[in-house]
Amino acid sequence: MEKIFNSETENKQKQLLLDKLINSKEKLIANNNIVNILSPGRANIIGEHTDYNMGFSLPIAIDKYKFLTGIKNNSDFVEIYDSSFKEYYKFSLSNISFDSKVKWSNYIKGVVHEYLIHNHKISGFSFIIDSNLSIGSGVSSSAAIEVGVAKLVEQLFDLNIKPIDTVKYCNSAENNFVGVKCGYLDQISVVFGKKDCAIFLDFKDLSHNYIPFNLKDYLVLIIDSKEKRNLSTTEYNKRREECSEVVEMYKNLTGDKSINNLSEINFNMLKNIKVKIPEKLYRRAKHVISENIRVLEAREALVKGNIKEIGIILNKSHKSLRDDYEVSTERLDYLVDEINRIEGVLGARLMGAGFGGNIISIVKDTELDNIINIIGEKYINKFNDAADFICCKPSDGAKKMIF
Repeated sequence: MEKIFNSETENKQKQLLLDKLINSKEKLIANNNIVNILSPGRANIIGEHTDYNMGFSLPIAIDKYKFLTGIKNNSDFVEIYDSSFKEYYKFSLSNISFDSKVKWSNYIKGVVHEYLIHNHKISGFSFIIDSNLSIGSGVSSSAAIEVGVAKLVEQLFDLNIKPIDTVKYCNSAENNFVGVKCGYLDQISVVFGKKDCAIFLDFKDLSHNYIPFNLKDYLVLIIDSKEKRNLSTTEYNKRREECSEVVEMYKNLTGDKSINNLSEINFNMLKNIKVKIPEKLYRRAKHVISENIRVLEAREALVKGNIKEIGIILNKSHKSLRDDYEVSTERLDYLVDEINRIEGVLGARLMGAGFGGNIISIVKDTELDNIINIIGEKYINKFNDAADFICCKPSDGAKKMIF
């Protein structure tokens, strides 16, 4: 491993790598040996805490990206310059190990490692990462870089990989190499995203189809509360355990051993055991069942082109996440309550696991500046902290760019 901290040396290393790419482009452009990849972030319109319950969700890829430019370097090394971190990094393909000091490198190493252990023939390569996708703001910059690296590897080395296998490689990299136990939503969104469409995703079998999502005069506005969360130290894992408890209780109380997850239980079935299970567990199950229904309602609304209905559904989801699943916070509730007071806002909810992070809303594009100004000022006055704002629309998934 080779990492340079000195800014002067950093600049020299970046320039050397840039020169290498530029020179290679000039010499080898006719052979298409330089590869450019565009890899988007993602937003989840509706469907929270349904993934590990084998339910539904409705995510989109967004028009904020990681940009990767790379070439083969005829060596055993992978070398990277990441413009977001302003860091140069190098590692050997013959010795890929977790780096506890340079954590961003592990997302890249994990993906490369997946291609090697699946016996795909690759050699050393060099690439630069640029970005207009915020890191740590809940729009899955990690999946964007994973899928971006995967697509770069596939293009550089002419690998014929099924898109669903790209998803599985990247998910395995994050789960097994980086050590973050995420589901498939992020990688599927980044791989299969489609402009002006949402992805209706069934976690039971990872099947998906596209739903028209033409926002017309509206935008998706994501607000980062700057309230940091660590899912390993929150009650995230507890929520997963509580969902499993409900399933086991249902099987024991009814004798129906065919039930494997909460998404196989409907409201009538839950009502039959309501008085026999703890009230808290009833509310956890109620959220998951109702959230799956909201995903189906949102899908129907989008098919009909009814964007305003999506706002109503977002508000219902937030209430459920706040009251039944209890994963909201004072900051997230404040953002949802305050943005819903402003003209031009259709609705909002917390997005992601909760316990901090961000909210997602649907807003009128002509009111965007006013909304950002009002919320920005109120939030900093309330919490003495500045929120970040990301406005976006549905985008295509990761792809090779042709110039």
